[in-house]
Amino acid sequence: METRRTFLKKSTMAAAAVSVPAAPGCVTISTIRAKVPMNTGKTENAAVLWYSQTGYTERDGRLLAKTLEKHGTTVTASDLRDFDKSRIGDYDLIVMGSPVFYYDTPSYVKDWIRSLPDLKGTPVASYVTFGGPEGNQHNAACSILEGLSEKQGVPIALNAFRNMSSYPLAWSEENVNDNVWRARHLPDRETYERVRKYAGYIINQVKQGRSDEFTQKLTWREFATFFGLIWWNKQLISNHSIIEDQCIGCGTCVEKCPVDAIDLDHYTVDTTSCVLCFGCINNCPARAVNMEYNGKKVIGYKQFMKLRHVEVMEPDELKT
Repeated sequence: METRRTFLKKSTMAAAAVSVPAAPGCVTISTIRAKVPMNTGKTENAAVLWYSQTGYTERDGRLLAKTLEKHGTTVTASDLRDFDKSRIGDYDLIVMGSPVFYYDTPSYVKDWIRSLPDLKGTPVASYVTFGGPEGNQHNAACSILEGLSEKQGVPIALNAFRNMSSYPLAWSEENVNDNVWRARHLPDRETYERVRKYAGYIINQVKQGRSDEFTQKLTWREFATFFGLIWWNKQLISNHSIIEDQCIGCGTCVEKCPVDAIDLDHYTVDTTSCVLCFGCINNCPARAVNMEYNGKKVIGYKQFMKLRHVEVMEPDELKT
């Protein structure tokens, strides 16, 4: 459901785009700042939470958690879908991560944040993972902080970490988008070092009791979110279903679907409620999720990685 704030924000975006079409990036559409004082300068207990479909965001989240622990913080690290929201008040610090999804924070993450209880001045930080150089990642990270600040969290930091894209419409068995292929080495050691430094920066912000302001600017990618990218993609998607003869009944697709669109009893996908996150096709170990885009069969992330002999580098802290 669209809030009044969201409606006003979209209206501002549309008006700004019309008035300054030649100057994207110069128009402020939102400024995120603390609405209440920070409730503590302690970092004894932290929650590092993420929404992750192919593992990139989770991997960075777990590395953040390991690094925070080295700073003496007790950390609960968890996927949003497995976290008990009633416990959110137990923490001195909340760090939340998400992939950039159609140039924005996924609707599931936004809805999850809206369902949180009052954070009562708890410091909050965000991070996003993104697959392309122009993914609107800063605004997406701001979007997380915006939702948390509406819940009386105190924004202290944001960051973005690039990886190889896990967007299956960017490749096929024969071809792969150049931007995707050039990033096949990501994340790398430099990426993980940036994650570690970000954890240290977050700790320092809390200890100094320092919040910050973050500004979303109107960009062409931000403006594109106004036009229903998921809906347009759906017009070219067909035969999205479960292949009964190949399905092994593991339930991975059900677990990954954020909108409960998959019915394994009948091997069907509710394409109306589907948000095209590709969690089902990207993670099915049996290649039992069928999807066609513009008449061509879509292959998932794991199948693509195996086909192209690409492996993701693991940070040392997570190898054991």
